[in-house]
Amino acid sequence: MSLSVKIGDFFEYGAIIKGKDVTFTFATDKLKDASVLLFDVNTKKLAHEIKLPKEFSVGKVYSVCVSGLKWQSLCYLLKSDKKIYLDPHAKVIVGREVWMDEKRFESEYKVYGGFVEESYNWKTQKPLISSDKMILYKLHMRGFTMDHHLPKTKKGNYKGIISLLPQLKDLGVSSLEFLPFYEFEEMRFKSETKLSSKKAKEVFYPAYGTNYWGYGEGNYFAPKASYFGGNDVVIHAKEMIDAIHGASMEVIMEISFSNEHGAEFINSVLEYWVREYHVDGFHLLGAALPVERVAQNPYLADTKLFYDNFSYDVLSAEDDKKHLFVYNDDFTYPLRRLQHHMDGNISDFADQMRRQGEHFGFVNYAASNSGFCLWDVYSYGEKHNQDNGEDNTDGSNYNCSHNHGFEGPTKKSSINKIRLMNARCAITSALLSQSVPLILSGDEINNSQSGNNNPYCQDNEIGWVNFSNKKVSAKKFRDYVKAVIRFRKEHDILTKDTPMALNDYKHVGIPDLSYHGREPWIMGIGAEKKAIGIYYSGQYSKSKNKEDVMLLYNFYYDKEEFAAPKLPGKKKWYFVTNTADDVFAPAKEPLVDQTKVLVPGGTVTILVGKEVSDE
Repeated sequence: MSLSVKIGDFFEYGAIIKGKDVTFTFATDKLKDASVLLFDVNTKKLAHEIKLPKEFSVGKVYSVCVSGLKWQSLCYLLKSDKKIYLDPHAKVIVGREVWMDEKRFESEYKVYGGFVEESYNWKTQKPLISSDKMILYKLHMRGFTMDHHLPKTKKGNYKGIISLLPQLKDLGVSSLEFLPFYEFEEMRFKSETKLSSKKAKEVFYPAYGTNYWGYGEGNYFAPKASYFGGNDVVIHAKEMIDAIHGASMEVIMEISFSNEHGAEFINSVLEYWVREYHVDGFHLLGAALPVERVAQNPYLADTKLFYDNFSYDVLSAEDDKKHLFVYNDDFTYPLRRLQHHMDGNISDFADQMRRQGEHFGFVNYAASNSGFCLWDVYSYGEKHNQDNGEDNTDGSNYNCSHNHGFEGPTKKSSINKIRLMNARCAITSALLSQSVPLILSGDEINNSQSGNNNPYCQDNEIGWVNFSNKKVSAKKFRDYVKAVIRFRKEHDILTKDTPMALNDYKHVGIPDLSYHGREPWIMGIGAEKKAIGIYYSGQYSKSKNKEDVMLLYNFYYDKEEFAAPKLPGKKKWYFVTNTADDVFAPAKEPLVDQTKVLVPGGTVTILVGKEVSDE
């Protein structure tokens, strides 16, 4: 191999192809014995070592431009001070093309950096979805596609996602939040250093499990090869994102960092995915991340950023576009405590239903992957994580769940009926909250994880979404969720992207939002209260639909009577649904009694106020 070497341009970290040249730029801890090691991509034998003189460095950064490199047949590693390591800015990872490939034990699980020409002819534009139009759907690329009735070639990869986009579009979601689909080590293995003939040698052992979710250290600039397919991994990742945008949906990437990753690195990762892959947003995971620096990155001003806790100064800063979102379980547990009579506070719940910032947003969900899925919240009183191999010590012990008389699956119709009723109440509450609602994939069809509230290592039927379930109840539940989503979209007063004022600032005789109980306009909220009526005045809607909406929440065991406040003009109250029913069937005639409504225990009733002449 005849190579020509000169100092690089230091412009961008990683291996960058420009015409017939490849420029390697990387940082080192010590300016000593730096090299680029080139390997045959098939045999992994060393093909060439490019040693770098100190003159090719600025500070602790090396940059070398290599001409004559047949990069299509090569992969690479970096060397500095006798240490050989993977380039943290590698755009492609070679060696993990097959998910959980047991043969990798023979090569001591080594992976290499690869080369890619990143040009792609984008067919669609990013959809412009404002915060008030968002409905998040969180999924795992592999788990979402493995148990569908898809051809084998589409299971566990981007092809399956593209095939299922019509199904997601039909449900009504706007934004797909993916668990990590950048490169990560899915094989859980151990190694140890042993001394032999006075030499230290690292000994590797066969894999003992799966890092199914992909949290932990990652190769943040590279799409996961086993998800996106071999040599064309970059093209395929862009094809998937292009197809999602073509379906008018967003791509939100979940990325797990550690607090050792500085702001410069994190910003570089996010900027890269926005620039090269047109990603719409990121859910950042990790304690004590420098999110203030990330939030203030001007390049990310149009990119949605989700984190469990931003500082008040960052959240309160005025911005042209709402792109910061607080993403935590503050909504989840007030709801569950009320449902299961665990000292729930109706005031806390009411606050979570309307939580919204002037310049930032929130995410509300009834269940997420870090805990019980929705169906298991009402099917298990305790976590069952024994299959994780940690003696059931992993996963949260605080679930506020209830099995309703039997632990796990049962054929008893009375128990399944109350479980379905509670699940409908919970997901309806999340979907009709003022914040951005999130659905965990499978919750719309009553998917179960067998009581495992931490299936991070379960690459099987526990961790996959069971879409093969043909039960009538699963289809009915999905239809119900779909109908609630449609109702949310039709009534923008529910999704107002600024805080409710709780007063009559338009001087129309009714506040934008008000609370009601057994008497109209009177709602004493105390610790003993387990019911609340929430009235949204349609006169504050920005759309043509000026229908009023009233949500009547009854978390008592017994039925509860609510007062129906008198509507302005010729409007009358119409029944839409109650979560005790398994179908979403709005009434065509107004309520006979326009002054009060009886709501069954543990359910929510939805009413709309509209002109009688509309019928």
